[in-house]
This record gives sequence, C-alpha cells and structure tokens, in this order.
Amino acid sequence: MSPKIDNDGVPDQCLSFTVTSSWGHFKRVGRTVTKQTYRIPPRTTIAGMVAAIVGADRDSYYNTFGIENAAMAITPLSELRTINIPTTGLGTDPDQDVTTTVKKRRNFSLTYQETTGDRQLHAYEVLADPAYRIDLALEDETFYEQLQEHLVEGTSVYPPSLGKSEYLATIKDVEIDQTPSRIDGESTYDIDSVVPISLAEAIPQGGVTYSAERSPAAMERHTGGRRTTHFDDYIFTQQPDSPVRVGSGTEITPVSVEDRTVVFR
Repeated sequence: MSPKIDNDGVPDQCLSFTVTSSWGHFKRVGRTVTKQTYRIPPRTTIAGMVAAIVGADRDSYYNTFGIENAAMAITPLSELRTINIPTTGLGTDPDQDVTTTVKKRRNFSLTYQETTGDRQLHAYEVLADPAYRIDLALEDETFYEQLQEHLVEGTSVYPPSLGKSEYLATIKDVEIDQTPSRIDGESTYDIDSVVPISLAEAIPQGGVTYSAERSPAAMERHTGGRRTTHFDDYIFTQQPDSPVRVGSGTEITPVSVEDRTVVFR
C-alpha cells in the first residue's frame, strides 16, 4: 500500500535512504558562464534520480512527483563544500555546427560530432563528497512499490547520479515502512532537514550560518519537453551537525523520522 499525504504535507509512511558521491553538481537556473551549483539537490533532481532507478521513461514521471501527491525531506549529512573545476569542451547542440553527417553506407547514415572547432572554457562549481539522507513518500502505488523493490535489492535500471551523469551515486542504508510522527508542543524546533521557510523566520544561533536557495520543485510536460511549475524557497546550514532553529509560530509541520527532525515539502 502506498503512503497517504495529509493536508499539511505529512505522509503516514515513507522510505529513507542515503545517497553519496565523490562529486555533485546541480546547475543553478539562470547561470550561463560559470556553472554554479545548488548546495541542496532540487526536488526535481531527486525525482529524476529516483525515476532513473525505476527506469521511468523521460518526461513520464512528473505527475508522480507533484506537490500534492509526493512528499520529500532532504537532510544534508556532509559539510556543503564546493570547489571550482575549469573544463574545456565542445557544445553538443545538434542544430549548431558541431555535428556532421558522413557518407552513407547502404541504408545507414553515420553521424559524428565535429571535433575540429574551437573548445570553450567552462568553469564548473561542484560539491565535494556530498551526502544526503532522503525521506520520500509517493501516492503512486505502482511507482512506489517498484522503487522499494529496487532500493531493497540494490538494483537500478539506469545508474543514479548526483546531477551530472559522470558523478555516479551510491545508495545505502535503505529503510522502508518508516512512520513519521508529528512533533508539537515545543516553543522552538531544531530541524535537521532543509526547511521551506524564509530566512527571516529562522532563529539566529551563535556560530551557525544559514543559507537560502530557491530551486525547481515540480515540473510538467510541455510541447515535447518540460517546464517548471513550482519553485521551493528553503534554508539550511552549511554544517550537518548544526540544525535550523525555528519558532513554534512558523507555518511548518516538523516530524520525527529515525532520530532526525525533518520537514517534508
């Protein structure tokens, strides 16, 4: 049976797993020259990674990860440290002069990339040794059961990665049938996951630096491709042992999963 998600966005059950890699890159929207990265994988990135594990077709899974029928909490487990890596490369847009079709051989037409053009320098900002704990609930029963089966057996149809395909990810510490329990009655809450609130709503703490991001949260199919339909604003800390502190008057619903306090979004 698949989880049910209430009006506060809290599921009655979820699965949890840890995803790690040597490198990660989640390209920020609107950046062109320097390829900057989000510190936290966008909700849509986790959806794509999970869809790869299940083997869902491109552009086929967006409704499964809608705002109303999917709930996700992301908890950073490592220091969010980045470095810049300069690279040189050629574009791959087939509509530009980077490909060429060579002579036909019988009924086959072979196409190669044009490699004699000038290389372009790109600077990639990448995360070093990123690790995240993901708590996930999906009301799509078929998809959810397939995902559980792959995670438990340690299999995937396509290899999962953290952003770029060469940054292969490792999935470990899988737990299914988790039961999130609400936490209430406190004046303040220390939350381990990223929190979907504004920076002004976080309570300052000595020696703790908050960061804020806005990233894609949901998508839909659009004229043969896709487009973002919803963005998330959230805050987090750079150190995994420093939770985000919020007051009880904040419009979020903290829940306990394992030994962590998280907020689903």
